[in-house]
Amino acid sequence: MYLDLSTLTGLDFSILVGLAPYVLIFGGIVAVSKLLSFFIKGSAGKVLKGLGYLGIIVGALLLVTGVVVLLNQAWGIDVWVLLIVTGLGLVLRPLSKIPFSALLGLIAGLLCVGLLYSYFPLPATVFGVSSLWIYLAVFLIPALIVFFIFKFFEDLTKLFGMVLGSWPVLTVLGFLCIAQGVLLLLNLSLLSFFA
Repeated sequence: MYLDLSTLTGLDFSILVGLAPYVLIFGGIVAVSKLLSFFIKGSAGKVLKGLGYLGIIVGALLLVTGVVVLLNQAWGIDVWVLLIVTGLGLVLRPLSKIPFSALLGLIAGLLCVGLLYSYFPLPATVFGVSSLWIYLAVFLIPALIVFFIFKFFEDLTKLFGMVLGSWPVLTVLGFLCIAQGVLLLLNLSLLSFFA
């Protein structure tokens, strides 16, 4: 079955297939920019360090390009795997620092208390218990359930972000992306050297 992203989103992403070598080169430069900024001093080092802060945006571009290349089956497996893995490394590193489970738990708890207060307002006391304690229990129960469910996924994200987002791994992926992008412009591939 063929899945078309333009049908799902209303945007035409097929142009990214032709730009895949350039996206690989740009993503590789962003991935190795942290390492290069240590060795290159002066204004060029500052530019490379600033380029490293664009990692989440460039990572999202790499992910979208990788998915489009995969769905269109335009390039080989080496291209879309490099695009997706490097994109995940660039995206997950900063996102793993945000406590999504706590935020989602807070939202779920507040939503439940807000709905209870809006649709079923409680009197001052219910069976001799202050309504404040009941509202607190209504907040805590869904908040903790949502927190513990999403904490597992947050920890998995941190693990992948720690591995893929580490600077040695990102540097290797970055150099591989640059090499693959240049080779694609020459109608070659990294896999052609191993076959």
